[in-house]
Amino acid sequence: MTETSPASTPTDIEMDTRGRRLRFVWADGRRSDYDWEYLRWRCPCATCSGEGEFAGELKDRTELQPEEIEMVDIELVGRYAVKPIWRNGHDTGLYTFRNLRALAEMDNLLS
Repeated sequence: MTETSPASTPTDIEMDTRGRRLRFVWADGRRSDYDWEYLRWRCPCATCSGEGEFAGELKDRTELQPEEIEMVDIELVGRYAVKPIWRNGHDTGLYTFRNLRALAEMDNLLS
């Protein structure tokens, strides 16, 4: 089993409904904010992002409907991921902490 890097371990997670973002404080003291629409476009579930030779539903889309990008709740999944629940009922995307931290580093979301 691969051990999670301390940098990929959140110490605080906040669903900021006014700002429409998910906020993380990481164990190394860095912070990252993820806009809801940013997260929705990056949904890792097989339906949205595809699986094997099958393209995901989001591949050929250019916009999302308001109910697809409104987060109504978030659940912790073990000690490794969060699962957003969207207004349209979509709830199968598991965003691992490791993946969220990598996205923050890649897209310059860390402060």
